[in-house]
Amino acid sequence: MSEDVDPTELQRDLDRIKDAMGIAERYEGAPEQWLGFGVVVALGCALSQFVVLERLPGLWFLVIWLGLFGLFGAVAYWRYDGYSWAPGDGTPNVGYLILTIYAGTFAVQFVAGPFLVELGYLAETAFVLGLVLVMLGLGYLVAAESLKAHRIRSRDRRAFQVGGALMIVLGVAVANVELLHEWGFAAYGGTYLVYAVASYWVLTDS
Repeated sequence: MSEDVDPTELQRDLDRIKDAMGIAERYEGAPEQWLGFGVVVALGCALSQFVVLERLPGLWFLVIWLGLFGLFGAVAYWRYDGYSWAPGDGTPNVGYLILTIYAGTFAVQFVAGPFLVELGYLAETAFVLGLVLVMLGLGYLVAAESLKAHRIRSRDRRAFQVGGALMIVLGVAVANVELLHEWGFAAYGGTYLVYAVASYWVLTDS
């Protein structure tokens, strides 16, 4: 019977199987890390919202987010014996792509800073948050496209695409809706937590 096997057809079948794989099957623990990241973002937003309401110095944003992400990274590394999203040979590093685009946020702030000296506390906070959300959204969209190289099924890639579109829309809203100048972090935290829970359901639903 083995003489009847067409190698080309067999390879095509194997490729189809690989294409059908989801993130949960390809990267063990990734959906749980995704959900945990959503909780961390919601917590960071709650603390940041307090900073805004109390008009505390902007340095607190840095302390909050670096502290939470550092703690989350250490726990995830310990819990999963490494990161599920570690790069493979010849495939794009999804986390690297998102962080690289996100890092562009700081460059844009340095470029725009000299022209924004007249901004008040709330307007400056909304400008930075809106910029961060738009850049993160772009990062998610690029990550969704790069997952094709990891042979991740389209349903799972759409989780990134939806998240990217949500953050871009919210970033634009934070910059243009006056109410969100003060309550932008609350809107972001709530939206991202709902998105993370919905994405977890999609990624783990076989």
